[in-house]
Amino acid sequence: MSYIVTNKWMRAGYGQSLRALFAQEGALERIIDFGHSPIFEDADVFPCILVLNKPQRHDLEDTSERQVNVLNFPREELSRILQKKQSLNSYVQEKSHSLPHYRFTSAPWNLEGSAVDDLLAKIRRVGIPLTEFAGLKPYRGVLTGLNEAFLIDERTKNRLIHDDPRCAEIIKPYLRGQDIKRWSAEWARVWMIFTRRGIDIDVYPAIKNYLLPFREQLEPKPKNWVGEQWAGRKAGSYQWYEIQDAVDYWSLFERPKIMYQEIQFHPAYCLDTSGLFPNNKVFFLANPNLYLLAVLNSPLMWWHNWRYLPHMKDEALSPIGEKMEVLPIASPTDTLRMEIEQAVTRLIQIGRASQEARQLLFDWLRLEFEVQEPGRQLMNVVDLDFQTFVDEVRKRRSKTAKKITPATLKALQAGYTEQIEPLQQDKAEALRLERKIGDLVNQAYGLTEEEIAVLWKTAPPRMPFNIGLVADAHE
Repeated sequence: MSYIVTNKWMRAGYGQSLRALFAQEGALERIIDFGHSPIFEDADVFPCILVLNKPQRHDLEDTSERQVNVLNFPREELSRILQKKQSLNSYVQEKSHSLPHYRFTSAPWNLEGSAVDDLLAKIRRVGIPLTEFAGLKPYRGVLTGLNEAFLIDERTKNRLIHDDPRCAEIIKPYLRGQDIKRWSAEWARVWMIFTRRGIDIDVYPAIKNYLLPFREQLEPKPKNWVGEQWAGRKAGSYQWYEIQDAVDYWSLFERPKIMYQEIQFHPAYCLDTSGLFPNNKVFFLANPNLYLLAVLNSPLMWWHNWRYLPHMKDEALSPIGEKMEVLPIASPTDTLRMEIEQAVTRLIQIGRASQEARQLLFDWLRLEFEVQEPGRQLMNVVDLDFQTFVDEVRKRRSKTAKKITPATLKALQAGYTEQIEPLQQDKAEALRLERKIGDLVNQAYGLTEEEIAVLWKTAPPRMPFNIGLVADAHE
């Protein structure tokens, strides 16, 4: 029998019984995992081809020699083969390799060679579950139920507090998932009215008056309501002016914490010490352990998670709670921990200083050169040489702006030297620290030179050291 089906069952918890059945029956002949290969233009469906053959009883008596023909099909190869009209079958025959049938148990399946499997096993053997290491489990951020009502800008926050100073007690700095960066968050100065469950709204009349125009949209749906569409929020035991979810652990938001996104396109874990309240697209650990932060951001852990966490569209990973709770974290020596903490502290300082410097730069470009929206190129200004920088400024200026004159060029040159070159120096220092941390984390897990070579030879997309930095020599 041969099936074309999504590959999720090979790693997901719900596929455990099916994996066990195939293992017990000795039925596996061939697996071709196309993963993220673009089989369909409009859908990222992770297809695999599975070939099964129910063996005779005498074939099951000794399964130690049975082999399974497997292939992880690289995403980029399918388009190349189709464009050149080459034989897909020939590629499969040439690139497939064999794995012993006993490798396939009820545990999640890995179709890579024994060196990769051995390295995965070592990382998991050396590490202890994240919740045990951190002493607590990850929690999710806040779901308001109606962001339009509860999220406010700086001006609105100031006006509410001016009208009623007590409002400051329940207006919190709000962090979106998109604001999560490596090492430190980039808060967009968004605020949230945090009217948690059980709050006495009459104590905050300015807040109550502000929310009143949204009341119809905020009302929870009655349990006995009958109709096609409810104008308000979902049913629940909350008042119209309260945040939709209970968030009983809300006090943890105000503690120092490690935060990360619900969907990961690259490893971006950051430290928050300013009491940010993240949204429901963010998970957090109320433990500001800098060594743990380094491990989570390391090439080693991204390599592991690429083979461990569920995959989503466009090769994104989903760090769901249960999986993260048992993530293997190695216990470091005191010396390793101290070295890593020093490097992480400096990376956080560089990140925050760079964010502030970039904002000052964009303000300068807006006020002096009428650049209203920086665009993608200027957002990555640290990667631009002077001429490219000038070309981008020219393109992003308003249509009514005066032509760039020699005096304008001189001012841009001075600004480039004073503002952008220090950012480039910080970037170079950050790259050195990233590499140092990566090497130290490898030491914490006891990796040999051969295992480190396997790690980089089989590196997944968006491996650290080339995330907003430069290509690493390992690659």
